[in-house]
Amino acid sequence: MGTIASLCLGELEVAWSKNEFLLSHNDLFQADCLKSKLVDGDEGGRPEEWYELSLGLIKDRLELMGYTLELAENEHSNPSPFSDDDPLPLSFHEVLNILRNADVSKVSNEYRENPRPGVFAPEHIQEIVRSTRDLRFSINHWDLSALLENFSPYSQLRVLAENPANIELPVIWDFDGVVRNGWIERDHITHGTSRRFLIVTEGSSDSKILRKAIDLLKPHIKDFFYFVDMEDGYPFTGTGNLFNFVKGLSSIGIENDILVIFDNDVEGVQAMSRCLTLNLPKNMQIMKLPDLAQFQEFPTIGPHGEALANINGSAASIECYLDLGEAAKVRWTNYREDTSKYQGSLVAKDRYKKQFLKQSEKKADYDYRKLLEILDQIVLECTQISANKALHRTSR
Repeated sequence: MGTIASLCLGELEVAWSKNEFLLSHNDLFQADCLKSKLVDGDEGGRPEEWYELSLGLIKDRLELMGYTLELAENEHSNPSPFSDDDPLPLSFHEVLNILRNADVSKVSNEYRENPRPGVFAPEHIQEIVRSTRDLRFSINHWDLSALLENFSPYSQLRVLAENPANIELPVIWDFDGVVRNGWIERDHITHGTSRRFLIVTEGSSDSKILRKAIDLLKPHIKDFFYFVDMEDGYPFTGTGNLFNFVKGLSSIGIENDILVIFDNDVEGVQAMSRCLTLNLPKNMQIMKLPDLAQFQEFPTIGPHGEALANINGSAASIECYLDLGEAAKVRWTNYREDTSKYQGSLVAKDRYKKQFLKQSEKKADYDYRKLLEILDQIVLECTQISANKALHRTSR
C-alpha cells in the first residue's frame, strides 16, 4: 500500500509520488504558501500541513522556471517514447483550444473501476472535454486519455492557466501523509526556487528601487531575483563599467543567469547597443528601461526654457518611473556629439527615490503603473533565459 503525496489543481491531480520517493515541488512555493490546520481528534499532535498558491500566481513562477507555452508545444510534439499511448491525432493548438475552455473546477479525480462499454478515457479527462466547446471528435476515443498526459505536470498547469476560469483555483502540494507516516522527515520538505537571476544595473539606486518594487508589487516571485551585494560599494556605477562587466562575462563560460538593465537615456541606450554586438552567452539578457507613452510629452527645462519633450531614450532614468506628481521636470544637462542628443536628468530625483524606498507596504494612493511596466519586462527577459535552457534540454 503506502502513502501518496500529490500536486493538484483544485480537485485535479497533475502529479503524485509515493512513500520515500517523494517528488519535491518546492520551486512552486515560498514560505508564506505553507498552510496548516489541526487534525480532528488530534489537538495535541502536529498540525496537518500543505503548500497552496493560486494558479494565477503559480503561472508566473512556472514561466520563470521555463515552463512556457513554447515548451508545452515542444513536449506535445515529442511525446515520451516510453508511453504506451499512441500519439494524439490533434495538433498542439487544437489541444490548447480545448483546454482553454476547460473549467477545472468541474472535474474530480474519481475513476470508474468498471467503465461503461466503449469508454476508455479517465473520468476527469472526459469531464474536461465535456466542458469544452467546438469539439470535433468523440469523447470515447482512446486518444483522450493522452490529452494531458503528453505534457509534464508543470506544463499541464501552464496550459490550464490559459483559461481565466482556472486562475483563482488553488495549486496544492499535499505532502503531509508521507511525513506523518514516517516515510520522509519533515525537515526534508522545503520551499523556494533553485532558479535565480542576478539583476545588474547601472547604479545602486536602480538596484534598491527594483528590489523594493519586486517586494511590494510581485512578492510571489521575489525569491527568483537577487542583486549585487552593495555593502562595500557598487562596482558597476556608470554605463562604461557596466559595459566592461558584460564584455568580460561574454568571454568566459559563466553559469549564472544574468539580466543586465540600462537606463532609458542617451548613455544607457548607447551602451545597450554596444552590448548587443557582443557574443553573449545564452544565460544573459540585456535590456533597458521600457519606453512609455507618458514620456513622449514630459515637462523639461533647458537652455531654451521649459517645453514638453520626448524623454524616451534621452532622460528616463529609473526615478522617472516612480510616482512623480505634476511638478516633475527633466533638466537637459549636456549635449552628446556622438548621438546628436541631449542627455537629461530628473530634477530632485533623490527626493522621489527616498519617498518610494521608505514604503514598507503597498500604498493605495501611490501610482505603481510605470514600475509594473519595468517588472513585467524583467519577467519576460528572465523567462526567455529559462525557456532557452528548457527547450535546449527537451530538444536533445
